[in-house]
Amino acid sequence: MLRKILNNFASRLKGQPYQIDTALNSIDLIGIIFTRVFMIVRGARYKMRLRKSGPLFLGRRSRIVSPRKIEFLGVATLNDNSLIDARVKTMVSIGKNFTLGQNSIIEGFGVITNLGSKLTVGSNVGISANSLISIRGNVEIGNDVIIGPYFSLHPENHVFERIDLPIRLQGERRKGICIKNNVWIGARVTVLDGVTIGVGTIVAAGAVVVKDIPDNCIVAGVPATIISYRDK
Repeated sequence: MLRKILNNFASRLKGQPYQIDTALNSIDLIGIIFTRVFMIVRGARYKMRLRKSGPLFLGRRSRIVSPRKIEFLGVATLNDNSLIDARVKTMVSIGKNFTLGQNSIIEGFGVITNLGSKLTVGSNVGISANSLISIRGNVEIGNDVIIGPYFSLHPENHVFERIDLPIRLQGERRKGICIKNNVWIGARVTVLDGVTIGVGTIVAAGAVVVKDIPDNCIVAGVPATIISYRDK
């Protein structure tokens, strides 16, 4: 009975069918319920300060900096030791059913002299543990995107053409990064500035993406190259 009630509640909350694994025993299930109750209580302290928010589940030692620049358009879960720092030039917008894994960081504040630009995340996006999204140029992540652990994203490159001047004084280029809908990114993937990852693409674990990737393909390697197409 408890499992059925929770399935119905979660389905309504997420706006889509949800089924708890039957292998989960009742004691563990009750433990999860208590954990989630504490998480939503923690999240409630930010609700009035956020631009907009659905139910917010906040893990232990997780923080939101500059909440007035953040909107959550539906349910959002920030697991233990995670951080969203929204000190950006415009805003951070996150869609429905968003999860940020343990020890993960989304940050727009690198140096006070040049804030990051903007982050837009679609619905049904999960970012696994120990990941870093560094907002410098615009970052756009579409709907239904799965991101594995130890992911990193860097929408900025340093200018280094002059050899008579320290690199740190030559400025930066910020082209931005776009990850389109229905993308699966494996563990320990790095995505660099100026990249667009096409719809339906799979990025294999350990890849470094340095150039645009077309729709419906599988890429791997350093730098990432196409190894096959999903639609052929």
